[in-house]
Amino acid sequence: MQLKCRQCGNGFILTKAEQEFYDLKGFNLPSRCKECRASKPAKVQPLACSQCGTELDKGASIYCNNCLQTAHFELEKENKQAKMAISAARSKLEASEAKKAELAELLRQKEQQLVELEQKVESLTEDIDEAQQFYAASGWLQPVLNDIGKRLEELERAQVDITQKVLRTIQTMQARYDDLGVVDVIKRNIRQSIKEEA
Repeated sequence: MQLKCRQCGNGFILTKAEQEFYDLKGFNLPSRCKECRASKPAKVQPLACSQCGTELDKGASIYCNNCLQTAHFELEKENKQAKMAISAARSKLEASEAKKAELAELLRQKEQQLVELEQKVESLTEDIDEAQQFYAASGWLQPVLNDIGKRLEELERAQVDITQKVLRTIQTMQARYDDLGVVDVIKRNIRQSIKEEA
């Protein structure tokens, strides 16, 4: 099997027996050639930024350019999503503020209507109280009104009777004068004058 050393970059061959050995032990296949594996590990140099030279802490994460770009891309993506979420939340907040103002105005109008209705109810209550007082007063007033009505009817009947009697008297007198002559009327007037003088 042909492999490439990750340390020196040269190719190396892994024999069938070596493959079986690694499989039997459960190890991963080697990623370095025999020479690199045999050489002593170099002294660990302190890590420093290749751009500015600032030394990095031990155990600090080191990324290749691809991973760094991927991490940067992911960070930008998360930042963009956070900005979108903030913008959506701001829009919702503005909409809720507008709705709150609309509801506050509606509440003010309803409160005004309620005040007007309460005034109408109070006015109607006063009218009902007055009507009840009038009805209570009309309880004793009604018999008096009925009595006055009856008396008016009796007066009308009496007036009709008097009118009829006066008409009959006039008719009787007229009939008598029609039957009497001029001489009789003069005699009658003279007699009446004599009676008044005596």
